[in-house]
Amino acid sequence: MNDALLFGLNEVKVLHGKGNGVLREIVRNHVRQMNFIVAANDEHIERGGSGITVLTLD
Repeated sequence: MNDALLFGLNEVKVLHGKGNGVLREIVRNHVRQMNFIVAANDEHIERGGSGITVLTLD
């Protein structure tokens, strides 16, 4: 996340896989604490769906 901010990225994708959704929940709970994260959503279904979290940065 530090590198994403340093390079001025607007979007970061976190590949965590689908499984039982435990890692997805951990990732999303962690990024909710970061004030520069605007949104955390699933990737488009054709590009990984719930196995990838797309983070939108401010």
